[in-house]
Amino acid sequence: MRIAVNAVPMLQDTLSDTGNVLTEIFYNLCRQHPDAEFLLVNNRPLRPARPLPSNVKLVELKPLAGGKAGRYIWRRMQWPRALKKLQADKILCMDDVLPVPEGMEAHLLLSRDAAVLDTVSASQYIRRYASISLFSAFMQEQLNKRFGGLDTRVRQLQPGAADVFKAVNWEEREDIKREFTSGMEYFIALGSIDPSNNIIPLLKAFSMLKKRLLSSIKLVLAGQLTGPGEDIAQALKTYKFKDDVIWLQRTDDETLARLVAAAYALVHTAGADGLAVPVYAALRCDVPVVTLYAGAAPEAGGDAALNALPADVTDLSEKMGALYKDELLRGRLLAHITRVPGWEEAARALGNTIIG
Repeated sequence: MRIAVNAVPMLQDTLSDTGNVLTEIFYNLCRQHPDAEFLLVNNRPLRPARPLPSNVKLVELKPLAGGKAGRYIWRRMQWPRALKKLQADKILCMDDVLPVPEGMEAHLLLSRDAAVLDTVSASQYIRRYASISLFSAFMQEQLNKRFGGLDTRVRQLQPGAADVFKAVNWEEREDIKREFTSGMEYFIALGSIDPSNNIIPLLKAFSMLKKRLLSSIKLVLAGQLTGPGEDIAQALKTYKFKDDVIWLQRTDDETLARLVAAAYALVHTAGADGLAVPVYAALRCDVPVVTLYAGAAPEAGGDAALNALPADVTDLSEKMGALYKDELLRGRLLAHITRVPGWEEAARALGNTIIG
């Protein structure tokens, strides 16, 4: 069986910005189905950070033109023709609703970004997909709002976190704090420095907390800068508590996991996130969470998280402060943490749907 997979969204995968969700699931899917051949179709050279499984073939499909016209031609003409030429039996589209040739079985995997559902391509082609796999009730709700009658095709997968995330003991935690925050406690936020992740409201909430508690606690931001995030980067230069903010644009996976594991708490402020990956990473490390009551974050955090009101910086600051001041509250949240698996379970369920 030959399964064509769109590789373009995988180019954006980093552990801090996306949780490497698509990459992790794809690699697990390939390992679990060694008899299937996976055709990884990309629009530019792909240099994987780790060796691809032996049953994966890279297919570079260069755009015939640049800019918007080139992207349109690639999606509407080059992609469908390539599928037929490659003699693909099935299609797996990840985080993009690409055209589906008549008579070809296609499956869709949606991870974090509900905006994929607002594209013209989604309105034209989503009903051609035999299954739609996603990770949260929130994402299913977004799907239902836009496209009715797809319930029988929806599969909700078990969310997880990369295996590199794991709890550390007290001594390790102290070592990590000495290495990165001069021994001080810290909150950590994972995700791109982008307005969609509400970084400015987080910084305002952190300022309020610092002024109110006169605390030495720090804030670690781990994520790459996006184009729309340039204003945030500029604001950080004049931020009153900039000496208490540590911004790590690029760090290796092991270091990032250690930073999460040693944090006093993780703060997740993305709004309409369809898969709150940082929350699962924190819980896998036995670290409590402060989230916004928005998107998939509340269902991810459950009783192990404090939920702040969206667009209420004061409430976010107060939730962060309450957790920092009250060790008993932190202990109660920790007691509610349940097992967070890796991505094997999600990949197995996806494989059962696509391959059987």
